[in-house]
Amino acid sequence: MMLPPDDLEREPYDVPRGACPACGSGDVTHLVIGLPSGPEAMEGDPDWVHWVGCVHPGFDRECGSCGATWSSRPVSV
Repeated sequence: MMLPPDDLEREPYDVPRGACPACGSGDVTHLVIGLPSGPEAMEGDPDWVHWVGCVHPGFDRECGSCGATWSSRPVSV
């Protein structure tokens, strides 16, 4: 696997935070698969975005108010 050069600028994370479908709170954390190269690569990302590397819990959103977890992707049948 080839990694991108370090001199490429990464776009800041800009997905809307959203609200919890269970309680309506805006205290939503986004769990993002992957890990930008180095801590400086994550500068500019909101503090509610957590890069989780390659080990993902099976959901990509969690509510800090009620503890609900969910996936932002539509379920395919």
